Order: sequence, then structure tokens, then C-alpha cells
Amino acid sequence: MRILLIKPKHIGDTLILTPTIAAIRQAHPDAEIWVLVRAGTEGILAGCPDIARVLTLAGIEKSDRKRGDVWRQTGVALKLLGTSFDYVFELGDGHRARLFAMLARAKRRYSVKTGSPLKPLEARLFTMSTFDWHACHRVEKDYRTVGEFLPLPAEIPPLIFDPSRMKPWAPGQDLTDFCVVQLGSRQGFARWRREGWRDVCRALLKMVPNIVLTCGPVAHEREDAAWLQGELGRCVRSTDGGAAWPEMAWLFSRAKLYVGPSTAAMHLAAACGCPVVALFGPTIEDHWHPWRVPYRIVTQPGYEPPADPEERYALARQRKMEEVQPRQVIAACEELLAQARARR
Repeated sequence: MRILLIKPKHIGDTLILTPTIAAIRQAHPDAEIWVLVRAGTEGILAGCPDIARVLTLAGIEKSDRKRGDVWRQTGVALKLLGTSFDYVFELGDGHRARLFAMLARAKRRYSVKTGSPLKPLEARLFTMSTFDWHACHRVEKDYRTVGEFLPLPAEIPPLIFDPSRMKPWAPGQDLTDFCVVQLGSRQGFARWRREGWRDVCRALLKMVPNIVLTCGPVAHEREDAAWLQGELGRCVRSTDGGAAWPEMAWLFSRAKLYVGPSTAAMHLAAACGCPVVALFGPTIEDHWHPWRVPYRIVTQPGYEPPADPEERYALARQRKMEEVQPRQVIAACEELLAQARARR
């Protein structure tokens, strides 16, 4: 049985697909699982051994797109036209994703419950899921959609990054007692001020002897990391935007705590079993909270979520990261680290 999962979204969305992949393998050991995602997101799937083949479309951001993307996507289209699939699942809720699903030679095509009208050909070729995913975690969105048509275990697995596929981050091989602080996010609304990170890191260094700063390769994140190192001294090391996902996973698997915004790195920390203190601005924690690890959400002071989901989401979207206070983050770190010590 050959199965194609299509999800051309952001990096975090790609990692969030791994519980569904692991469950397919568990329930259907002979399945050959293909995945179609955006270029630039496939690296975070390096720790998922159940994938037979990864295909990529053009990058999701214009800045990530290259001249050869037309030929890349043509090659993907030809590969799908020439390959027979027993099941194709479109999980991105978009016309582009459904277009590539239609190109695949498939016995059965399925799509998530869509928020926009289907085109006539889509309506004819797809069986649509009835699962209403708008109020649930995005892990559940993928899992319940696939599980509606393909038998899966009742319990959803954790996110996956196989330890055998991690790679040591050479500058940190001597570290045994440390926290990871993720400074950056590609989404501007998820970034926090460097002075806040300085105050949090100073407090963390009273709880653990070392901190590793992780960030992306963009200039402003690397500058923030260098500034923090200058402020805090030798107990703080930085990946300087150069650690690959397998190295990041190695760090998270050994860290006492992840502290950072809701980003792909946060989900990778959860995949590695690392407790998480997550800073949330207008991102909705019902949809994106760390999956199946101990965690604390820190957001704008005074935010009280209403019971009604639509009111809750509308209010959450008005929150601002700059309103998050260092004392809130420090208190959450103290609480999670104390719980970890008690468990040990």
C-alpha cells in the first residue's frame, strides 16, 4: 500500500505531521509513505524514519523561492503522474495542495474539511472529511482527518524525531546541565525584545550553570544572540544560526528546559521530550501548544480566555508579544524546573 500525505505549509506544520505518519506505520506496517511539503521545511523530517520519500514544492516565502522552482514543481508533477497511490490525503486546505493531489494516480483522494468552496473538479475527485478541526490542535487536524478514512490507533502519538538520527552539536558536547533559549521566529509578531531575554537568561543562570542560545541564520537574530553573550558571559553559548535540525534535536534531547516563542523549534523540543516554556503573542495556544510534554504558556498579563472559542480566539489575536513580562517567564521556568527535579 502506497500513501501520499500533502501538506505544503510552514516548518512547524511539517513536524506536526509526524504523529500521523508514525501511527500509519504502526497500524499498516507495510505501507510506503510519501510526503509532499514546501522546500525548506523537509529538513525537520530528518528524524522521522517512517517516510519512504519526501517531495518538495517551492518555498512558502517569496524570499525562499528560486529560479529553478518551476522545474522542481514540474518534476514533482511528473513523478506524481507516474506513480500509483492507494491513498492520497490533502492536509493543507488549499487549492494548490489539492491540485497536486489530483495529479497523483490515486485510487482514493481525501481532503481536510475545507473553509472555502471547492472548485467543481475538486468536488468530483475528493472525498471530504467531516472532522471539524478549527477548534482543535493542529496535530489532531491531521490525525483525525486521516483516521476518518484509514484505520489508526485511538491514541495520538507524540511528535517524532528519532534519537538515532540526531547529531551532536560539537560546541556543546561537554554540557550536561543547561537550558535552551530560542531567540528567533520568522514571524515578526512572535519575536520578543532582547532586553527581556537578557533578564530571563540572568535568572536562568541561577537555576542552571549554562544556557545555549538557538536562532535562525538571519542577521537580526544572530546579532541578538551575540549581544546577549556579551551581556551574560561565558556561561552562554550560541549556535549563531548554524545548527541543523538534527543538531538542534540533540540539544533539546539533553536540555533541562526549552524557553522561546511558539515556533518550529518549540515543536522540535516537544518531539525530543524537552519541557517547554512557550511565549505566545497573537498565536492561538489551543491550536499550537507543545504536544505531549510538560509545558507552560506565557502570554500578555491579564489575559483571561473566554469560554466561547470564537471570543477566545478573537481576544487572543489581539495579544502582543512585547507585553509579555520577564517575571512571568522566569516564574514559569522556576515551576517547570522544580517539577522536573521532583520527578527525578
